[in-house]
Amino acid sequence: MQSKNFSANTMEEQQEIFNDYFDRDLEHYFDSRISCCEHCYDEFCSEWPGTAARDERFLTSSIEIEYFLSQSRIQDDFYPEEIEFFAKQLKCPNCDSSLDGVFYIFEHSFKVNEFHLNSIAELAHNSPFLLLSHPFAAKVFAAIKRKSATADMLPSGAIWYRGRIARDVPVTPTLADFGPPPAARVAEGRYNHAGHPMLYLANSPETVQKEMRVLDPISIAKIELNLPCKVLDLMISDDVTDDDDEIIQCLARSALAAAPRKSNGWDRPEYVFTRFVADCARHAGFGAIKFGSVQCGEGVNVVILEAPADFASVACLIQVTTV
Repeated sequence: MQSKNFSANTMEEQQEIFNDYFDRDLEHYFDSRISCCEHCYDEFCSEWPGTAARDERFLTSSIEIEYFLSQSRIQDDFYPEEIEFFAKQLKCPNCDSSLDGVFYIFEHSFKVNEFHLNSIAELAHNSPFLLLSHPFAAKVFAAIKRKSATADMLPSGAIWYRGRIARDVPVTPTLADFGPPPAARVAEGRYNHAGHPMLYLANSPETVQKEMRVLDPISIAKIELNLPCKVLDLMISDDVTDDDDEIIQCLARSALAAAPRKSNGWDRPEYVFTRFVADCARHAGFGAIKFGSVQCGEGVNVVILEAPADFASVACLIQVTTV
């Protein structure tokens, strides 16, 4: 095969040169690396559900290998037949599969390997009471304590929404019908332990509908909340300015915090680490946690960690709509 510029090199050397030029053009055009390809896309999404659902950079990062090569500077240095030949040997750095279709050019703003997420997920499943023995869990605890000093307060008079199955709501509903549930009826939740009521709220009726995941009609209350408390912000963000931000973003994006619910029973191991986070937040003086909806890509949730016994003292029911 004729070479445009590298006829003096062996085929192995030409392949290495081609790979180097491919990496050069990735860096030049995108200032990023390959996060996954179509063969390992599902695995990436399961490990980083927060990123996969909510990071616009990732959501718009897919590109077809043939299109990328046709638009890159690699065309200046290799003949078309060379490109076709050497491109067949390009591998996904994540799963080592051939880059023969769509791949995703994206890079987290923190070094993923430093957090050892697989080992902490295993510890959370097998020995949840020993979580604080893991270095990443200890870093999360320390970061949350430091974040408390500069945390924003829950906005006074903010509007939130909360839903219930319509058949369980009286004809003339009151605020109490949408308050925290009785402790005896509380199963393990994303942030609450079994028997520990918390108040989960959403930023829109659409978020409530998707979060509830039911086919039955639901009643959605529009609530004005006046509960001044510190809010731990676990929303996806590109604003990573220090080590604590890296830890929070790693947490918020990973399956440790953003895994979808897998069980309708009382035992929900996918929520072990988020319950640990809630314990850390309460210890650090937070009264609420703000986080992205797992079910609704644009939705925002807030959970009140210690809902007042007298809910009416901090909230006002504006209206109830059945959908």
